Amino acid sequence: MTTFGILVRLRRLMLSADLGARRSLTEAFALETLVIAMGVAGPYALKLLIDTLAGPVGPPMQLLLYILLFVGCWAAAAILETARLSCTAKMVDALARQLKTHALGAALPRITAARDSRSGRVPGMLERLPYSLTLVVEGLIWRLGPVFLLAVASLAVIASLIEPRYVLILGLTLLGFLGATWMGAARHRVHADATNAAASHVSRTIGDIVRNARRVILNGALDRELRYVGRTLSARRHAHAGMYRSLTVMAALQFCIVGAGIVALLMLAGLDVGKGRMTAGGFVLLQAYAFRLTVPLSALGYILAQAGVAIANIRDVLALTNVEDARSCRQPDRFADAELAAENVSFRYGDGLPALAGISLYIPSGRFVAIVGPNGSGKSTLAQILAGVLAPASGKVEIAGVDMATIPWGERHRYILYAPQFIGLFNRSLRENILYPPANQPISDVEELLHVWRFHESGRPIDFDMELGEQGERLSGGQIQKLELARLAGVDVPVLILDESTSALDPRSEADVIERLRRRTHSATTLVMITHRLATAKGADQVLFMQGGKLVGSGSHAELMRRCASYPALWHGLQE
Repeated sequence: MTTFGILVRLRRLMLSADLGARRSLTEAFALETLVIAMGVAGPYALKLLIDTLAGPVGPPMQLLLYILLFVGCWAAAAILETARLSCTAKMVDALARQLKTHALGAALPRITAARDSRSGRVPGMLERLPYSLTLVVEGLIWRLGPVFLLAVASLAVIASLIEPRYVLILGLTLLGFLGATWMGAARHRVHADATNAAASHVSRTIGDIVRNARRVILNGALDRELRYVGRTLSARRHAHAGMYRSLTVMAALQFCIVGAGIVALLMLAGLDVGKGRMTAGGFVLLQAYAFRLTVPLSALGYILAQAGVAIANIRDVLALTNVEDARSCRQPDRFADAELAAENVSFRYGDGLPALAGISLYIPSGRFVAIVGPNGSGKSTLAQILAGVLAPASGKVEIAGVDMATIPWGERHRYILYAPQFIGLFNRSLRENILYPPANQPISDVEELLHVWRFHESGRPIDFDMELGEQGERLSGGQIQKLELARLAGVDVPVLILDESTSALDPRSEADVIERLRRRTHSATTLVMITHRLATAKGADQVLFMQGGKLVGSGSHAELMRRCASYPALWHGLQE
């Protein structure tokens, strides 16, 4: 998206009824119109004052009137400009609120399905958004438009009071300035994009290190990480230096054009004053308009330096909001024949190596399915594809005959819930985490389950108001898994997929979890889980045996033991 396209889109957003900022926009436009009027009237009042003083001084009241008119225009413009800034702040706040919520809503599903550093990049983008919008809305949209209107009004006044050739000279000067700015902006944008990318990398790096503070300190890697941060900061500094070098070149060209134009303008006007063809007031009027127009433009270089990075940041945020939701589909019946099927599914990660190749399977509704296989065989990848977390490179996954890819992200939880091995909890209370949607069970039911699963040692009460810290750091791995499983036990869903979500539990607790999950739904829920425990595989209705990214066997444990030679070897190796 080009800079002009971004500005047009922001204007469209500001005018939209959904934003609720039309009143602020109307007030700002009215105030800016008055500021422009004051900007045009002020120099004219000064001309009248100078011409009055150049000849016989008239009545004192006339002199006072011109003085009050000049000072009043100057003071009123300053006051009105301050009032307009308040209206702009309201619009920026409304824009930031809408863009942040829309971008976050679009980014979270993509972060869920991605295996990159987007989760560290997005917060930095959204954190910089209000400042970026302020620079663009205030610095570009509200500065360039009024300057253009002021230029038109000023040239009209000059044409009516002074010879038209001065309008031509001043107009050509402004056009030359804008031409130099246009050419420099294209070169400057490349550097601005690089600076924005470097700033995002710094935010991502520091955020990653802070989140892994314990790993850094406990492994004695503090100096190493500080050096890494220093390198990222140096890269950002070099990107900034390149941006300002390009800005310096553009500014030099701009001011050569403006300087030459003003020199020609004032030289010609001075000669006309000497020859009596122009009054001193006319010279002052011409000089005032020239500098009133070029001084704001002279600040445009600094605005472009800041706005270039801001526009790149806004463009990245807008790109997040451009994600189209999944197409409409026939919604599957929630508990009626919620069979799960995969047809010729393949998947590759960024390294190009296949993680899954040509997998087809069928899981009838209400089955208990165990996915087994050696490490790196593709078990978790298959579980995530079945859950709709990852999109297959080829093939498709269906639930109740409906393609999973056609179900919008906001609806998928109604049909499939997925629990990873490493469960992240919110830095909120235990109660808020355990009742997190879509769970809606009474807290008493949860408490009973946690006591049965020995969440604490016997006799110790559960403090549901305890804050859990970042990622639930105040709980052990087993407690986090028990907490999540107790939450899922209160959700009615056709398919529940546990990606080693019981790995931190002892065999007795895992067996009890499976039994209670199945008993609670009267076998209406299809339960799919990755396991490394022989007892769990023996108790499953169906076992999916993975090797090298391929499904090499599907059936009951006993069937696979008889007909799949590598299946018994798997358990022999795990038991050694």
